[in-house]
Amino acid sequence: MEAERIRKSNGQVFAAMEEPGIERVWLPHEDSPGLAMSQAFRDFLLKNHGLVAIPDLSYRHLTPNDQFLVLASAGVWDVLRSKEVAYIVSSADSEEAEARAVVNAAIYAWKHMFPSSKIDDCTVLCLFLHKRQQQPPPPLHLMA
Repeated sequence: MEAERIRKSNGQVFAAMEEPGIERVWLPHEDSPGLAMSQAFRDFLLKNHGLVAIPDLSYRHLTPNDQFLVLASAGVWDVLRSKEVAYIVSSADSEEAEARAVVNAAIYAWKHMFPSSKIDDCTVLCLFLHKRQQQPPPPLHLMA
């Protein structure tokens, strides 16, 4: 559907030889800019060739069991599955460390999956729905 919209607007959609698994958006008669998304804010070069600034939205009814929400850029979702991201977030040492851990995992995946490619934008925001239970510090034993 996205590729069809771009092609109808005379844009090109294809994967470069060095990144066979990642289709990119290209100008009609040039091998540039090679944008790895069909939706983007402020990319005026491809605006007339099918690129739109309307984000994909999904809705989900939250339950008391839901622990967090993760908002991440396409550079994360291109190389990590939702279950992998959920595992990383739920197993990080602190709330402050979760987003950084997901970004680091995405960068690692990019380097190993596409070694000759530039790493796409990897931006992550984690929203925690419940305050995590803090482990009490170990008892302090004073030597006499």
